[in-house]
Amino acid sequence: MNELQTPTNGDGQFPESRDILNAYSTASTVYDELRAPDGKVRPHWQSLVKQVQGYAVQDRIAVHDIAARKLAENGVTFVSQDSTDGSHAPWRLDLLPLLISQEEWNFLERGLEQRANLLNSILKDVYGEQKLLLNGQVPPALMFGNPQFLRPCQGLPVPEDSYLDLIAFDLARSPDGKWWVLNDRTQAPTGLGFALENRLITSHSMPEIFGSHHVRRLASFFESYNDNLLRLTRKDQPVIGVLSSGPTMETYFEHAYLARYLGYSVVEGGDLTVRDDRVYLKTVEGLKQVDLLLRRIDSEYCDPIELRTDSSTGVPSLVKAARSGNVIISNSLGSGVLENDGLNSFMPALCRHILGEDELLPDVATWWCGQPKERNYVLDRLDQLVIRSAFKPTSILNPSENSYFGPAMSSKEKDDLRQNIMKYGHNYVGQEVVSLSTAPAWTDAHTIKPAPLTLRVFAARTEDGYKLMPGGLARVSDTTHDTAPAMHRGDYSKDTWIISDSPVDTFSLLDKQRAEISVQRSGKDLPSRTADNLFWLGRYSERAEGAVRLYRSLLNRMAGNFGMAEEPDVHRLLINLLVSQKHLSKERAKKALAAGVENIEKELWKILFDAASPDGLSLILSNVQRTAEMVRERLSLDTWRIIKRLSALALRPTFRRGQELSDALTMLDDMVQQLSAFNGMVMENMTRGYGWRFLDMGRRAERAYRGVGLLSHLAVSGNPAHSDWLDILLDLADSTMTYRTRYKDTPMTPLVLDLLLSDDSNPRSAIYQFAALADHIDALPDPSETQGLTSTQKLTVGLRTPLMLADVDELSMINAKTGKRDALEALLTQLHDGLEALSDSVGRMYFIHAETQHLSGPRWSEAGL
Repeated sequence: MNELQTPTNGDGQFPESRDILNAYSTASTVYDELRAPDGKVRPHWQSLVKQVQGYAVQDRIAVHDIAARKLAENGVTFVSQDSTDGSHAPWRLDLLPLLISQEEWNFLERGLEQRANLLNSILKDVYGEQKLLLNGQVPPALMFGNPQFLRPCQGLPVPEDSYLDLIAFDLARSPDGKWWVLNDRTQAPTGLGFALENRLITSHSMPEIFGSHHVRRLASFFESYNDNLLRLTRKDQPVIGVLSSGPTMETYFEHAYLARYLGYSVVEGGDLTVRDDRVYLKTVEGLKQVDLLLRRIDSEYCDPIELRTDSSTGVPSLVKAARSGNVIISNSLGSGVLENDGLNSFMPALCRHILGEDELLPDVATWWCGQPKERNYVLDRLDQLVIRSAFKPTSILNPSENSYFGPAMSSKEKDDLRQNIMKYGHNYVGQEVVSLSTAPAWTDAHTIKPAPLTLRVFAARTEDGYKLMPGGLARVSDTTHDTAPAMHRGDYSKDTWIISDSPVDTFSLLDKQRAEISVQRSGKDLPSRTADNLFWLGRYSERAEGAVRLYRSLLNRMAGNFGMAEEPDVHRLLINLLVSQKHLSKERAKKALAAGVENIEKELWKILFDAASPDGLSLILSNVQRTAEMVRERLSLDTWRIIKRLSALALRPTFRRGQELSDALTMLDDMVQQLSAFNGMVMENMTRGYGWRFLDMGRRAERAYRGVGLLSHLAVSGNPAHSDWLDILLDLADSTMTYRTRYKDTPMTPLVLDLLLSDDSNPRSAIYQFAALADHIDALPDPSETQGLTSTQKLTVGLRTPLMLADVDELSMINAKTGKRDALEALLTQLHDGLEALSDSVGRMYFIHAETQHLSGPRWSEAGL
């Protein structure tokens, strides 16, 4: 895209012939971020508008396409709060950023840093001396009546009184342009990772615009935040985990994203254990003491013993470990008590009392109904106020279901609400209806329109006090309503640019002195659950490749590409292969064979394109993606994109049966290429740590398991002169070219068996897989500290030895009585049983703290989740 310039008329106006702001009509009752009351474009917006103005229609379409592609490739999603199956909703990004001038930002910095210090002081007192409660400056009912006040957390030690290491503030403008604080987010503030991703995508989609503005960078904020967490641990190499409840959590993308960006591990409750009042991470090397947990789940769910007994996501005795001072939890347990709208009306007085200063940024006018005078005021004005639950905070991704918009309520709703307020007044607040400012939204390639705006900004604790991230996560509504309660699911997010008055630092991270850097070349703190999931990611990806190759082979033969379209024996053979590989039930296979070739094609179409098929391609690929999501922080961005593209291939519209066979073959060819690309990324880009070893072990185990199964089905019985079966076997093992290059003859049973079983130079042979497995297992730690060979090592020796001693001529001989190759069958049975024993042994040795191993995969796949 070329640099585009369009001159203004010198007064903030633009030529009408190309003015995309012609339809930008603002309301006089609200503040507009772009246009002043006189209709002119505000000074700090003029350069941006001029450049966007210069885009031709095709350029506008191009930048939107770039952003959409990046969002899809990066897998930027969140799980909807009302989702019953953990399905992910796409992240929606408006490319036109919100601009804030440096002068205005300086004021916000002062006001929000003041508020951060105030909130930290209040929390320290609430869980400490409680002087504010004793003196009546905070009504006791406002704290003790809040379910988020956790009594077991009273008096927990907090290093340097840093109760709140990260705080988020939701802001809005009043009609006169002044900023108001809508909400404080102190529990486990979300949005930081999404804001960073918005910045990366926006700057990548419009690099010439971003580069021409003095936009303050975000990297220094993350560096300061990270440095402070590391400093609090007082260790050179601390173990830090991002405590998450897993991929079904609405903001799991952010958990994995931040963990990867900051260099931490995503951990779940099952990855941790408390012993002797210390928190340990269960790793493949044994237990590793955890120094700090970056908590991304609500406090009450963190400990099923002392906090919430029905929690399945917490760590038993975590509170006890924190009470002993052996682990730092950030933000501190119980910090959700400040997400309390009833506290808003007390903030001005608290600011003067604690900090000796007037509050710089006001709260939305709030009346807590736990006091008679305020309750009567709210009851008299139900038609004019927003009524909210005092103790149930909203989410930035999913709006509150606990708000009642007075002007829109029916008479019955008002009467019911009135009764509840009179009975349970302390649970409610009344708030002034906030008219949101509007900002330009460029949600498609053609128009810019004003849309209601809210802004979330973040403050992090540093050694020098709180520091504000120079940017934020803005949200614009896709409705025309301009009141805060009208914000709803489906809104767009925006990047926020702080326009500096001078050139900004362009480094991606702050410089560090060489003395501070410690070279590290291995990541040994691999959680057992992560190792388990990487192992199964390897198995599932290999299983997907085997299935795709089998489908492609069957389609090719049905299309007559190998001259066998009318041979029923071949059809029967391949259909039975589908059954043996668990891609088709015996009942469906029997019906398909009885009905002829046309019905075989119909069954194959169901396997390929019916998402509801219980044993189809969609399920196989969903297992790959879901397992990859569990270890997303361990995968490179390019690797993740390959997985997303692979899944997207299966979502193509269903092909018409009997008319587009070539398109189906093209799709399967594309899938083979994507799976090969995935394997290439794993082999070429992953560091040779434990994570890579477990992933490759899963792949090797599955390839060996599948190869043994194919040989059992195709080679144990049958006429050795029937080359079609051997051709199919070589095709499915991707070894046809190797055989032809080496022997230049039709396939013969002894030579095929040697190539696929005992040839250690063939990366598709069984012995090659067992040798690779042995190398990995030899490099892994031995938690049991066994003298000599471990049980797992002995199993790999037992798998390789019979292949090294095998006589392929003897294996090829058919017993005249049984009609089978008995020696081959015995060998394959031995290998099959050995592989199952090896998988179980790896599970016992390294995944003992994770979920029980099953041949079909982790427990969630068994449940069909």
